Amino acid sequence: MNSDQGGSNATDPKDLAPRAITRRDFETVIRRAAELSATESERNDDLLSEEEVLRIATELGLPDRYVRQALFELPEIDADESARGAWFPEPVLTAMRVVPGRSTDLLRRVEDYLSTREYLQVVRRRADRSFLMPAEDAISGLARGLLRPSSRYYLSRARRVILSARPIDEKTSHVQIALDLSEQRKRAMQGGWIGGSFAGLFVGGGIAVGLAFVDLPSALQVASQIAGFAAGFAGTLASLMTGFRAAYRRQIAGAKFELDGLLDRAEHGQSLEPPPAPWRKRLQQKLLGH
Repeated sequence: MNSDQGGSNATDPKDLAPRAITRRDFETVIRRAAELSATESERNDDLLSEEEVLRIATELGLPDRYVRQALFELPEIDADESARGAWFPEPVLTAMRVVPGRSTDLLRRVEDYLSTREYLQVVRRRADRSFLMPAEDAISGLARGLLRPSSRYYLSRARRVILSARPIDEKTSHVQIALDLSEQRKRAMQGGWIGGSFAGLFVGGGIAVGLAFVDLPSALQVASQIAGFAAGFAGTLASLMTGFRAAYRRQIAGAKFELDGLLDRAEHGQSLEPPPAPWRKRLQQKLLGH
């Protein structure tokens, strides 16, 4: 009997012939290896510093610039678990851009704009990021209502704003702005539920009363009234919820458009203040003669 049979004929992985791996397969292997490592580990405190991630990625042959950018693109604000997978979109909105300039200068410039033009106040500051909230004093509230109407401006009314600016290389920086629009989402959901419920009671009740005058057998009439009330209530509630969700989606789109415009102006070295309204621009042209 051959002694190599059974458990002793296992091949040592080192004896296998080397295999050429494409770049696409390399990314798949690295991703799968990370998944397996995370599954095997039972510790919750296995955290890596950014320096260690950069070192490992460099050893894998990934360019330092792109690794830094990928690190900086990690979300600054995590949505609440209750907001995940719900019918209304998540309230956390993030915009980011690689912008020419020093990170410290960009952070100071954008922070100054958010404070003086969007009426936000810095509640916490680190070397590479600032945490802001709407200023609650009376003057800021009045200026916000007059100069930042709620139908157009969402940045000044975000529950939280996190601004970060980090260097990618000597000439460019990664700027990221994260908004928490959970208050707008909460109001939209409450408006849909409360308005839809009251309207549903009215519509469903009207249908039930109308069916009471239909000449039907008593048992069938009661069943039809219950079904009519349920259908009217459910249909009205769904319609109102759909309308409020559509309005909230427009707010999300408006906030994203506002953030992209701000980062566009920062990227091209323009004034961070949005362009003036047409009437204001024409008045300036008449007064200044250009």
